[in-house]
Amino acid sequence: MTYEYTTPALVKSELRATQDFSATTIPTKTTIDTWISEESAYINFKSGQTFGSNSYTEVLDYNGEDRLLLEHAPIISVTSVLYSTSPLGTSTYGLSETQVDGVDYTTYDKSGEIVILPSGWNPSIGRKRIEVTYTAGNETTPLHIQKLATKLIAKRAIDTLMEKDIHEKASGKSISVGSVSIVKPANFGVESYKNLIVDIGQLTKEIVGGTGVYRIPTHRY
Repeated sequence: MTYEYTTPALVKSELRATQDFSATTIPTKTTIDTWISEESAYINFKSGQTFGSNSYTEVLDYNGEDRLLLEHAPIISVTSVLYSTSPLGTSTYGLSETQVDGVDYTTYDKSGEIVILPSGWNPSIGRKRIEVTYTAGNETTPLHIQKLATKLIAKRAIDTLMEKDIHEKASGKSISVGSVSIVKPANFGVESYKNLIVDIGQLTKEIVGGTGVYRIPTHRY
């Protein structure tokens, strides 16, 4: 799954660039798009979670409790909850009973829980009893994650420019290379670059050291 936590337009704004990225700019639009995917994956790795959305199918044991704790949260939507009465290894969930939201179960989106409603459904204990297909994550990228992704890519863009014919204009100490001119009329000089690195470090610490829900998922195979 590829995630994109920022856009070329946001990177352009962060750099205070004077034109859009394209096939002729340094870096190119294609390069920026690649970096967006790479840095979004890096954020997922550093934080131990994803900030986009994805679809999942989980097959769970049922131990008699009224709560099913899914592996991913928050839940955006539940596509189906299927219940099988077949023994372990022979169940075919596509032919099993389809449970109805609000009648057989209710969903707690934030905690990633499905709670069985006994008035509508009384499943038997056993392995591989329940299959849940759902979408979880964030429908929109959290702003602090978007900010970090944007700054990470802006730094890579500047580093790329500095590896080429980079020069600082004496009047404003701005960075200008080829067909991409960063800064107009503001100054993106040494101090701005230092602040960019500080911002990246602080935002990274926040996602790594942030608190989350400790999850002990229901047994699954």
